Amino acid sequence: MQITGVEFLEKMKESSRTYTLSGQMEVLVLLSGLSAKYTLQEDSATVSSLCYLDTFDWRLYDKGFICLRLGEKGYVLTDFSGEFRAQAEGPVSEKLSAQDFTGGVLGEKLCLLAGIRALLPLVDIVRQSQSFQLVNRDQKIVLSGSLERNQLLIQGGEPIDLGGALQIQGVRGYDKILTKVADLVQSRGGKTGYSEERILSLALVASGRKPLEYRSQFSIILDPTESVVQAAQKIFLQLLEGMERNIPGILEDIDSEFLHDFRVALRRTRALLGSMKKRLPVADVGRFQQGLQKIGLVTGPVRDLDVYLLKKDAFHSLLPEGLQEGLSVFLKDLARQRVKERQRLKKAFRSKSFQQYLTQWRGYVENSLLSSAMASGHKPCKKVAVKAIRKRLQRIMKDGALIGPQSPDTDLHHLRIQGKKLRYLLEFYRSLFPESEMDVLVKALKKLQDNLGSFNDLSVQQKMLAQYQNGLAGGEPQKVVPVAAALGGLITHLHEEQASVRQKFEQTFVQFTSAENRNLLDLLF
Repeated sequence: MQITGVEFLEKMKESSRTYTLSGQMEVLVLLSGLSAKYTLQEDSATVSSLCYLDTFDWRLYDKGFICLRLGEKGYVLTDFSGEFRAQAEGPVSEKLSAQDFTGGVLGEKLCLLAGIRALLPLVDIVRQSQSFQLVNRDQKIVLSGSLERNQLLIQGGEPIDLGGALQIQGVRGYDKILTKVADLVQSRGGKTGYSEERILSLALVASGRKPLEYRSQFSIILDPTESVVQAAQKIFLQLLEGMERNIPGILEDIDSEFLHDFRVALRRTRALLGSMKKRLPVADVGRFQQGLQKIGLVTGPVRDLDVYLLKKDAFHSLLPEGLQEGLSVFLKDLARQRVKERQRLKKAFRSKSFQQYLTQWRGYVENSLLSSAMASGHKPCKKVAVKAIRKRLQRIMKDGALIGPQSPDTDLHHLRIQGKKLRYLLEFYRSLFPESEMDVLVKALKKLQDNLGSFNDLSVQQKMLAQYQNGLAGGEPQKVVPVAAALGGLITHLHEEQASVRQKFEQTFVQFTSAENRNLLDLLF
């Protein structure tokens, strides 16, 4: 009985005993010492090439899952213990995504785990699996099993041993031999249990990588007694590292989240630098803010187009069949625009001025930030954080309370900006306050931000669609009429949705300013 790589993973959960082996070992050596009345029968070994896959920000690993590509087209999803979850055939691609597995369980699970992020190769290994049986003198099978051995493939180097695993399956009526083999395996270093995550971790370490080495979510630990400029230095450097790590993915256009994460880190940097105006020389703040603003303008057009193209399916679902053709023409035009804007973005990122700016910014943060800080920059960071957060909260409470049904849209826009600045402050200084209370506050603020963000996005989308619609004038009637009709239908739907979001603002704001939240804010700040 031969066991393939996929079948081995499936059988792991059913086996009577599984053992992790730290080194390479033959079945014959592993089971040597058994009574002469038992004979070992080995089947021919099967060899599989495996590639571990995950998103750039480790979304699968973070949730306890592992995706393997077996051979060229076979894909398997397991949990850390190696328990089989789903499998399917798929394409061989350096930009593989959940959307490449349509209509199947694997695609559904990957979509929930990875979202729109690409699945990228982490490490490649060779897995050899050999099934075997023990037979007694009557030629009856009394135990069966499979031995797995793994080696990491290193480009241009010798394979690295990663150990393996042994799975043994007892046969009813022959429990004693199962116990004997189990004791023998443990005496030779076998450890009970199987972990696919262990193999991946060993491979990552051997290849110089580290699980969760990049996370999209910002997190930093600060010392309450350190000065605000010392805290700012730590935050600036972490944000800069995040931007730099995303640049290759942006240039290769792996997925849209590379640019998104880059721009979020950019906005956080601008927000923190803006809050340091009274703590750092004005000229320094102005010079670097100007550079950050230029980068924001360069990256904005591609991100805006990404947002529309990511909503492609949602837009199609809003329109009747008769308007689908015009919408498709519009989306194809956006895709062509994106190609042009990406060329501009790539040129800007590869320019000497861009590289010089990042070098100068890093040099300033590492070497000049602390020494150039004014007296107010040396105040304890927690004291500064409490004052800044309290001031921002009071501004939001005051401005939000003045917004009514007749207030202009700009009032909600300004409140959204205030909420975003507060969110950044909470992210920067979160470690200085009790975790549970901060979780409650951030969750409440997120609900308000979601409402204000949706309202703003819908407003921006309508304006963009209207501008595009107006620009159709004078074009070919065969193209203009269906596209204009489709955009008109979209604008109507978006307007109705925006009105619904606007109606929910008052209730959302009341929830944010509830007595419970106010008491929590007073306690914290």
